[in-house]
Amino acid sequence: MRKAVSPVIATLLLILIAVAAAVLVYVWVTGYASSVTSTGTPELQERIKIEAVSYDAETLKVYVRNIGDTKVTLDAIYVIKAATGKSATVATGLNEDIDVGAVLEEDLSVTLQAGETYIIKAVTKNGVEAAISFSFSE
Repeated sequence: MRKAVSPVIATLLLILIAVAAAVLVYVWVTGYASSVTSTGTPELQERIKIEAVSYDAETLKVYVRNIGDTKVTLDAIYVIKAATGKSATVATGLNEDIDVGAVLEEDLSVTLQAGETYIIKAVTKNGVEAAISFSFSE
């Protein structure tokens, strides 16, 4: 005489296996979806670069290029003495938009000392920074 699994037990086992598979698929899909959406935020696509700096007659020209994937808003430019770390000039609240691939020329009124090394730092509204150092000589 052979004994078999009752139809009720077999049905319960099939339902349990289906629920477990559904839970695994749900966990995988939500993890994948959250990783895809988090990489698409504009803050992660913003990238700027200071292309050049020139100085003459108390006017410092800073050329900032947008090398990212989205338009950026330049918020501040800092001129810092490298030796002391103190900010010589701060230009904040600029609100200058830079399109993708475009270069912004920003003029700052500042007096620099010959022979000193300075660091120029540009910052966007979302906190993305670019910096370059240079020495001014007459």
